[in-house]
Amino acid sequence: MRRTLSVSLLPLLAAASFNVSAANGAGCGLGQQIFAGQSGLGPHVLAATTNGSSFNQLFGISFDSLGCNGETVITAAFQRNVFVAGNFDNIARDAAQGGGEHLQSLASLMNMDDVAAERFFELAQQEYDDLFGQQMDSHEAWLAKLDSKLSNDPLLSQYAMSLA
Repeated sequence: MRRTLSVSLLPLLAAASFNVSAANGAGCGLGQQIFAGQSGLGPHVLAATTNGSSFNQLFGISFDSLGCNGETVITAAFQRNVFVAGNFDNIARDAAQGGGEHLQSLASLMNMDDVAAERFFELAQQEYDDLFGQQMDSHEAWLAKLDSKLSNDPLLSQYAMSLA
């Protein structure tokens, strides 16, 4: 199971870098320093390209330089958000079946024990139409709906996360 979780999280790591770039410009690094204060697609692309091609973010994070902060915490909510963004269709398929490796990975990211995970699989299957039946604007909106369902279940309420 750990190997499956590790393999499932590889896209999460790749998607995390793209998600951060989209939400926060180029992130940190030499490109961010060179193009600081500029807006628009061009400077963001050039900053991200500079950061990516010169591999300077590792240096910046290691030594808290180039606008990087090595003490930044990657939260469980962030990990869950990125995982759902990259695996939504697979999660929906697993929910329809009442279980599967993507739904298990999501349960693991939410630190569910085995009993709670089994209940989570049942809930996802029982509430499938409400969770997946209509088009969502974003995976964040879907996660808010999931949190609402988790909050209403006595066993699973402790696993609902705030996306604020």
